Amino acid sequence: MPKLFNFTTNRRGLLVYGGEASDDLGIVCTEAPAFERPTRKQTVYTVPGRNGSIIYQQNAWNDVTRTYKVYIADTADKDLVDIANGVGAWLNSKSGYNRLEDSFEPDVYRLAYYAGGDNIENSMMQYGSAVLRFVCRPERFYKDGENAIDVSDGDKIANDTRFASKPLIYIEGSGEISLSIDGATIAADIADYIYIDCETMNAYRQPAENMNANITGTFPTIAPGVSNISITGAVTKATITPRYFTI
Repeated sequence: MPKLFNFTTNRRGLLVYGGEASDDLGIVCTEAPAFERPTRKQTVYTVPGRNGSIIYQQNAWNDVTRTYKVYIADTADKDLVDIANGVGAWLNSKSGYNRLEDSFEPDVYRLAYYAGGDNIENSMMQYGSAVLRFVCRPERFYKDGENAIDVSDGDKIANDTRFASKPLIYIEGSGEISLSIDGATIAADIADYIYIDCETMNAYRQPAENMNANITGTFPTIAPGVSNISITGAVTKATITPRYFTI
């Protein structure tokens, strides 16, 4: 299991990528990374004879690059070549976005991929240094937003961030059911249970049974502030995993 970090431990200068911790591979971060922030996806138009610009802004942001400076040293049972090869295999064996967390911002995680091409400097075959660059989605997801919240008809849910999140909804029940968050309603016809992922806009049963044909309506989001929840139908259990984030 990946190690979780917090300010009460002495585990500083560490990162976990794709479920593997850096110190298990013999590397440690030598300094805190910069506070990278994404740019908004937008188009700026200029009109001759008109002051200023016309700005078309999307409610979306570009990827960012998170950079770590790391130190690598040989150990009693591994030389620098073995460690460097292990680090390269760790970083390059994963595809797509993977979970990235570190000890510098212990309350959040990112979804990132390693772009590759970084060199490990070699000092007399005893120690080395490198700059590792990860391309990250713009969101910094709060770890407490991964907790599933039990909900019932008439409940409220609070989003203390400034950004609308796209939750994972789980419903147990049978027949025609619906769940609304502030009026945005998703309906489903189920026999026992269903997962509704509002980020990927998919419905499924585990491990990989597609249930998209069983749903209709709008995938709800959780806006900043307090939202009202409405549930109808023969529902025995419902949870919302909010996936709160900031950027």
